[in-house]
Amino acid sequence: MLFSSPEFIFVFLPVAVILHFTLARVSINAAVVGTTLSSLIFYAWWNPPFVVLPIISIVVNFYLAYHIVRSERSTAKTLLVLGIVANILVLCHYKYSDFLLSIVDGHKAAPPNVPLALSFTTFVQIAFLVHVHKRKLSPDFQRYALFVAFFPHLIAGPIVRWSNLGHQLSDAARYRLDWGNVALGLTVFTFGLAKKVLLADQLSPYVGELFDAAARGEPVTAAAAWGASVAFTAQIFFDFSGYSDMAVGLGLLFNFKLPINFAAPLRAQSIADLWRRWHITLSRLARDLIYVPLCVGRTGELRRSAALMLTMVVIGVWHGAGWTFVIWGAYNGVLLLIFQLWQAFRGVGRRSAAGRFCGWALTFATFCVGAVFFRAPDIETAWHVIQAMFGFGDATVAPSITHPLDDWGVRHGYLSGTFVRTLFGANWSMVATLWTMAVTAVMLFVPDTMELVDYREGDAQSDWRRSLGNLAWRPSPAALCVTAALFAVTFLQLGRVSEFLYYQF
Repeated sequence: MLFSSPEFIFVFLPVAVILHFTLARVSINAAVVGTTLSSLIFYAWWNPPFVVLPIISIVVNFYLAYHIVRSERSTAKTLLVLGIVANILVLCHYKYSDFLLSIVDGHKAAPPNVPLALSFTTFVQIAFLVHVHKRKLSPDFQRYALFVAFFPHLIAGPIVRWSNLGHQLSDAARYRLDWGNVALGLTVFTFGLAKKVLLADQLSPYVGELFDAAARGEPVTAAAAWGASVAFTAQIFFDFSGYSDMAVGLGLLFNFKLPINFAAPLRAQSIADLWRRWHITLSRLARDLIYVPLCVGRTGELRRSAALMLTMVVIGVWHGAGWTFVIWGAYNGVLLLIFQLWQAFRGVGRRSAAGRFCGWALTFATFCVGAVFFRAPDIETAWHVIQAMFGFGDATVAPSITHPLDDWGVRHGYLSGTFVRTLFGANWSMVATLWTMAVTAVMLFVPDTMELVDYREGDAQSDWRRSLGNLAWRPSPAALCVTAALFAVTFLQLGRVSEFLYYQF
């Protein structure tokens, strides 16, 4: 059951919200237990037998946390390590076992059948164990179960920490219906749904056609390769940030504020800034759990560089079981190291408008190149597309590439059809290019959802926001009409085939 499915929007969600606040009139514990059960039903909808896994995981991790708090220092550390290893082993069993075996015996790894949200809940529970070990403070079981299973962040994050959500679960005021939060939540949900359905899903067929053609070994032109890489970058941004927006909106319906996960990252002017603004909760968690421990008490640029590379490779592997994800993580690690060297050489200071534009263009282009590895089914396909991007592909260049206007085109003022086919190729069209340009313009120039509604929970970095003045969202009849119209247009598109890149992740 996806957030964009009619059964979720019109059946499950209203029932879950009504149940939550109805039970809250009885007691807070009743609401907590009821919403936990609703979340487990949401989980079981995809594959009922797999619901046993999160239940066992919640029980075992809570048991470990309980004893970490009450044990002496050495025993507590042993239990912490045991808990981290156990969570990672479960993830490896479901997600990486065949990939690891393929390294040994050389067979082609099959796509893993990963239980819903296992990658996210693994990090959530590891972070919780670390938090408990540091603070020596653990919650009651009911609130911990809701913290892990709460369905708005279950599919695609944001990755919540106890410090984000834990204190909210104990706040009695949050268990009373707040119509202001309902209005804001439905607005944010609608904006996120529109991002996914009207923008990301419209690019999916064009991206798929190009990468499928490349996987078959068909010729790919440079324009087609760049078009597909930019289109996929826009697709995954709107797909993933749309789901993150929907999660925030759903959380508000229950009076819980989830952290921001995207802060207009593709407007960033450096790769470091982009990663501070892309999948924020994952980047911060990886920093705190991997990079910082590797650097604590140690000095030296070489060690810090190695820690950064390892962190980025882990982020890459966390996204998927395959060499393409390993390369994608390492590639972004190299970009970050190059940026650090550039900063050390150039120093930090104000840049001209031209410098800022060049910084953005270089950041955007290099990120799009890396996105090819994220999307391609294997290294051979990725390399085929990247070669084409830099003019080393095997696409045939027709003579019309140097004489783009034939006689008919000159007379009527149109580009030669041969030129267009040569430039874009049989597997990439002018329509795909126009759609990509339009969606990219929205991505770069239209205010982000969190800017429009001025949502700030967990938003430590505020310099990405632009002042919107009267364009900012406020509860009003006009805002209601705009949001309702946007939802209606989006709803009409729900019946189409929809791809969610992070589902079963």
